[in-house]
Amino acid sequence: MKKLGILFLIFISSCAAYRTFNQTTTGKVRFPGGVQGKEVWDDAMYFRRASWYHGMTLYYDALIYTADEKSPFTRWFSPAEREYFQKCEKLLVTVNYAADATKISHVMFREQMRQNGFDDVVVNSFASYIRTHPTFQAWNLQNYKILGYCKRQTGKVGDINNLLVNFPSFTELKIKI
Repeated sequence: MKKLGILFLIFISSCAAYRTFNQTTTGKVRFPGGVQGKEVWDDAMYFRRASWYHGMTLYYDALIYTADEKSPFTRWFSPAEREYFQKCEKLLVTVNYAADATKISHVMFREQMRQNGFDDVVVNSFASYIRTHPTFQAWNLQNYKILGYCKRQTGKVGDINNLLVNFPSFTELKIKI
């Protein structure tokens, strides 16, 4: 009887562990200062960070920057990319990592962005500047993909200030943008 009780406790605790095995975390990443040509500035660019873990294994990582037309980092956008500020209700730049595309992929993230009313846009000039920023190197982000997103329409989920991201077997994550 004692062995049966111990087995029951092990079973119950393993069921409880299953519910917390897939976890999400959020935070911020700061990129201080910037340079473009002869111009240097001390302002900081802040990314919202959202990460999806299975146990201690990172499945997907997203750093999300809300581009601000008044920020000095706007200089990193090409003239064509700066037109997004007039065409978009909100412009985001994401720096994303997918450890295993069979679990959570960039395509799945892009679909979540579409559900929130965002279309993907090209931000190659901005991406080339961010890739050479010292913080990008310090955080070892060289395997991350840089994507731009423009909010032109109302999404099925979320609102202008929040993204709702819902990957299979993870709790829905609300990210302030």
